This record gives sequence, structure tokens and C-alpha cells, in this order.
Amino acid sequence: MAKKKKKPHELRKEEESITALFSNKLYAIFQSTYRKAKAVNTKSKDRGSGKKNPASHEKLKKISQKNLEGIKRELKILVAFYGIGTPHRELTEQPKLSREQIAVMDIDFDGLYFTPAPDTLSEKYASLKNQSPKGTSHYKYSPSDYELNDVPIWAEMKKFDSFRNMYRPICHQLAQTEYPPQDLKDLNLYDMLDLIGRHNRQNPDRRMQSQRTRFLKMFAACYGEEFVEKMTLLGKGQIAQDFMTYVEYIDKPKKKCPQEARYAGELFNIHHVKNRKYAEELNDYSKVNDFSNLALCFVFPHHKILHTPCEIDLNPNIIFFGSFLSEFQITRNPQKERQYLQSLSLAKKQSKHK
Repeated sequence: MAKKKKKPHELRKEEESITALFSNKLYAIFQSTYRKAKAVNTKSKDRGSGKKNPASHEKLKKISQKNLEGIKRELKILVAFYGIGTPHRELTEQPKLSREQIAVMDIDFDGLYFTPAPDTLSEKYASLKNQSPKGTSHYKYSPSDYELNDVPIWAEMKKFDSFRNMYRPICHQLAQTEYPPQDLKDLNLYDMLDLIGRHNRQNPDRRMQSQRTRFLKMFAACYGEEFVEKMTLLGKGQIAQDFMTYVEYIDKPKKKCPQEARYAGELFNIHHVKNRKYAEELNDYSKVNDFSNLALCFVFPHHKILHTPCEIDLNPNIIFFGSFLSEFQITRNPQKERQYLQSLSLAKKQSKHK
């Protein structure tokens, strides 16, 4: 006998119950962790006073270690039962990424939101930066005089889309600084970031775009309609509409994003299917920020469950994890994403010929 298909309102109630179940178990873990930290802090403060705080110890007994471990096991079983993903198995003896590689990877995804400290810049670049001519369009060197492959750290930076797209802006900034092309080998990562930062400040509408922003733009273009439909079935249609508005504003720094859209943006996170801290396990660590390794999800409890009580490798077929039921999830469509990227590439080529 065929299984009776559930109606949307029935699925919605089921999702609400499952979400509450996950949320309650997560809260139990967080409260236990908080009590332990509070008990340790209380002991530290009372050290040498000869006094005890029985109330804090009594609170600590509310969830025993045995029960806590039981809750964690239940969460792992539930994650497996709903096909969300699998516990990550960390590979041993993997060569670790350097601090510079990690910095480049993180900035590619999150964007450049800081100015490098003066003491991190190379001596030669810092001195030229501070005395570079202003208010002129005539410089010693042309942007075409610079070959960034001569910069040691560029070998890592150019692996990422965010930095590759900055090739010409960096060369323009080097020309404005009148940095000698023959000394490119002496530039370090922070010099390069400073050059990008200068470009961003001078050209806010053409600032370096992060992979996070590119992913959200792609998601809205390829899955926006389905996202609104699924969220509407969940009773969250207005939140979905506001989130789509938020995505429209993320690369428009001169325009103020509506408050309700900003609020909607705070309800979601982007999850790396393979966590960034395990990027060295990939054949090419720079692929960790590719669209195929990213998914949109609610901050709580959906994203939290992928990191608590253990790291979960999300089912790679899921690109929107806003529900524990597959009926409200969105399945990845690689062909649609490829077509989107091809349309961007074509538009970029056409703009160059104008």
C-alpha cells in the first residue's frame, strides 16, 4: 500500500516539532557548558576565601555528564536519521596550511574588512606609500609594467576568485605608489592587502567582492524563487522576501539596506560543507570556498547542529538547509549554477568591449 502523502500544513507542524526537539537538546548542552564554566569561575573567585557556593554546585548537578553524553549521542542519531550529513572524520598527518594561506582563504570568503597594521608592511612599500604623489595622473610607471607573478604570495592569492579579479586594480595602485616593478619580489601579503584596501576606499562601488557575496548573489539568481516558495510553506514567506532584499543591497555600500532586510540577513549563515579548518584535506585547499562547498542555512538550530556536538559534513546535495525535512530543503543544481557563471563571464566580456 502506497504511503499517504502528507499535506503542507502537516509537514510544517512536523518540521516545527523536529526543530523544537533539536533546539531543546542544543540548549541543554549549552546550559551545561555554561554552568561548568560558571562553576570554574566561582571556584577561582572563592579561592583562599574558605567559602563555598553550594548553589552553583547544585545547578551543575542538573545535567550529569552521563546524561549530557546521552544527549550528544541522540543528536548524532537524529542527524543521521534525517539524512542531514555525516560526522566529519579528520584525516591525520595532513600538511597544515601556513598562516598566510589561511589568511588568504578567509579573506577570499569574508572579504577585506581591515587595514593592515603599519608594522606588518615591508619597509620599502611603507616608505613609498607614505610619499606617493597625490593629485596627479602622471606616474613613473604604467599598470602594464607590473607582473604580479613576481610577487611570492601571489601564487597563493591567485588561486581564489576574489584576488584574481583584483589583478588590474592592484597594478593601478602600484603605479600610483610608483613602486619599482623590479622590486615586486619584496612585496609581502600585507602590502598586497593594503593595495587592495586603497582600491576599495577609492572605488567603493568596485571594491573587492567576497566569495560570500558572490554565493548569495548566485543563490538569489538560481534558487531565489524556490527559496521563497519553500519558506512560504514554512510560514516564513515574508522573511524570505526580506532576505532577498538583503542580498540586493550587500554590494551597494552607498545605499541603506532596509531594517527588516538587515534583520532577515542575520537569521542565516553560509555553511562550508567541508569546514574551512579542514581545507588542507582537499586536493586543492582553495576549492573550500567554491559554490559547490557552500550552503545557506538558518543560524539556529540548523547551522549550530552542524558544529555541535561534533563537526558534520553536510549532505553536499543540499544548498538550502532551512528544514530537517527534505520537502522544505533545496537541492543543488550544478547545471543552473554553471549557466549563471557563464552569463556573468559573458556580461564581463561585453562590458570590456564597450
